[in-house]
Amino acid sequence: MEKKPIAFHLNLILFCQGDNNALGILYKQWLPELYLVAFRYLKSTEEAEDVVADCFEKLIMLPVEKRQQKFIENQINIKALMIVIVKNKCLDHLKTTKNRGRIIDTIKNLWSSTTPNLVNQKFTEENFESLFFCLLDKEQIILKLNMDGFTHQEISAQLNISEKTISNTLSISRNKIRELWAIFME
Repeated sequence: MEKKPIAFHLNLILFCQGDNNALGILYKQWLPELYLVAFRYLKSTEEAEDVVADCFEKLIMLPVEKRQQKFIENQINIKALMIVIVKNKCLDHLKTTKNRGRIIDTIKNLWSSTTPNLVNQKFTEENFESLFFCLLDKEQIILKLNMDGFTHQEISAQLNISEKTISNTLSISRNKIRELWAIFME
């Protein structure tokens, strides 16, 4: 067991009595070691500094009664506690960052997979409608019935036209739409 200098014990007692400046002295002594612990986990200078500062801030916010109970009565090693707090804070930070990244990626994937398709679908529908009205009335009626799910036989019976005429009209209508679409998209 290492012997701690009297200055350390004095600063610890002052801190436990509510003197936060005493913790400032310990902060200056432990900062390099705690910073290295945080940097090993986070691989970022700024994030490591933030984590260490947050941990000391957490210690400063500890009520005087809790300070005395932990560090005087229970004789918890304050430096060891700070190392554990820094490690846990780093792990929490990494977990939060990973979860945020996963959420952002999910949103991006959803956005990219739905938005362009909706826009593209709307664009196609609006322009198909315009092209649809370029057909003859008979072609429009037959194509519309076909698009609504009616078979050639059902359309034939409904319009009193032969199935062969229905088939030919659909073929002609589709070709016209394709040609107009190709011209439109140039």
